[in-house]
Amino acid sequence: MTYRSVVTALVVCGLVPRLALAADDVFDSNGVKIHYVTAGKGEAVVLIHGWMSDSGMWGRLDTNPATKEYQLVALDCRGHGKSDKPHDATKYDAEVAADVVRLLDHLKIEKAHLVGYSSGSFVAGKVAATYPDRVRSVVFGGQAPVIGEVKESDFSEVELFAKLVDEGKDLGEYLLAVLPKGSKPTAEQAKAIAGFLYAGKDVKAFAAAGRGYKKLAVTEEELKRCKAPMLFIHGGDESDHVKGKVTAARTALGRGELKVIDGGNHMTTLTKPEFGSSINTFLRHGKLE
Repeated sequence: MTYRSVVTALVVCGLVPRLALAADDVFDSNGVKIHYVTAGKGEAVVLIHGWMSDSGMWGRLDTNPATKEYQLVALDCRGHGKSDKPHDATKYDAEVAADVVRLLDHLKIEKAHLVGYSSGSFVAGKVAATYPDRVRSVVFGGQAPVIGEVKESDFSEVELFAKLVDEGKDLGEYLLAVLPKGSKPTAEQAKAIAGFLYAGKDVKAFAAAGRGYKKLAVTEEELKRCKAPMLFIHGGDESDHVKGKVTAARTALGRGELKVIDGGNHMTTLTKPEFGSSINTFLRHGKLE
């Protein structure tokens, strides 16, 4: 894959934010400023981005056809985008999920659909388990909620990034470790891409946020308290690690719709038309037809 195509893939998947033109504002979430954007009217759909991305990963909300049926709400999770960026990993525990519910309170929304992608699924799972009465449905995109005992190996990629940040080393090493097979640039290209991606970004906040994700773990019993419909959606070329986590989650819960997007991997599934259409069907019916 060429240098240009690698950068393009990262832009599309939200590692490089895209402009989300819509009504935007900030609110105070227990002392932390949280930025969000909204568009449309109807039942609320809260969009929860992945690690090191922000609300822009969902594209322009004001031109999204879903705004004809739903109120789309995309927040910048703490540590990301225009929200506050604590460097203390202890600030990224259950408060990350509480930010979502406080946003609902701020907007006077009683219940909402949750759509998380990648680590956004960790957040969605914690919200569903902790505040089940606030949830209409949950979409776990490209990942599963963190259920049960946390294994350090599950967060090895996060720790690699955080360690490189701690030591002030080249983050191209991180990209080489995590980019999908067939998408890996050379070491020199990876260094250049990292320089482009993280220029002006608060990588210490990213590291702290990533290290805090393990604190979003829930038990099977806690998540089962949420009776809302659930959809797991990922690409057919997703990593075996993610596929295994999705399978384990559906087994533990004893339910959950599953949609596999042919030809999609962790970076490209979001770009497939079937990704959006499947979620729209699920939001309307609580299941896939």
